[in-house]
Amino acid sequence: MARTKAIFFDLGETLVTQNIEDNLVTMKALEKVSKILPRGKSPSELFAIYKQGYKVNEAFRTRHHVEIPIQAWIVQLLRRALGHEPEDSLVEDAIKIIVSARAENAVVFPDSKPLLEKLSKRRIKLGIISNVSSHDVAVEILRQVGLLEYFDRVVTSAFVGIRKPDPGIFLYALMQFKLQPREAVIVGDSERHDIWGGRITGMKTVLVSKRPMVDSIADYRFSSLAEASATLASL
Repeated sequence: MARTKAIFFDLGETLVTQNIEDNLVTMKALEKVSKILPRGKSPSELFAIYKQGYKVNEAFRTRHHVEIPIQAWIVQLLRRALGHEPEDSLVEDAIKIIVSARAENAVVFPDSKPLLEKLSKRRIKLGIISNVSSHDVAVEILRQVGLLEYFDRVVTSAFVGIRKPDPGIFLYALMQFKLQPREAVIVGDSERHDIWGGRITGMKTVLVSKRPMVDSIADYRFSSLAEASATLASL
């Protein structure tokens, strides 16, 4: 087995989570967005428009493993709310509100930092591979929870345009370190996105999930990062 030269982590529900339910985070952000619109729309009206768009966009990006960046989501939302094309400045302001709301409501899992601190003392690269519609959201979350300093690269579907489990995003991340798949590990909570995607790319795979996964194809399975710590440090 090739010596591990890089460990990549999924972000959401692997290293961090939201401190409130996802729809509530969106509602909080849309309350602020409604206040900057030139034409009045209530937060509930904006949320209804958002949900309609989400249903279509999520189905498309899941089926084709492509990312729809946050700017496209916001332009679509504002266009339908206003009845005309939104000004660029309004789009930018709305995106800032969404990014801020996502980052403010992120909470780091208690065993994330001790593990990253332990791994950072080894001669090994650390990276993020995350499905997220805004690269800035991922970076800001890492900054807010105090984890950004541990990572040499943050690779997101928003930046690359490809979503896990497509091998393309994994291969792009490997290219940043000039590594072969067998020299890297992917750690994540999703059997479909992280484990299946990493496996077909040729990486070693570590599933960290409290959900029972008796039929997982992961090379290693743990219920927490703390439980996975010794194995990850030895790979």
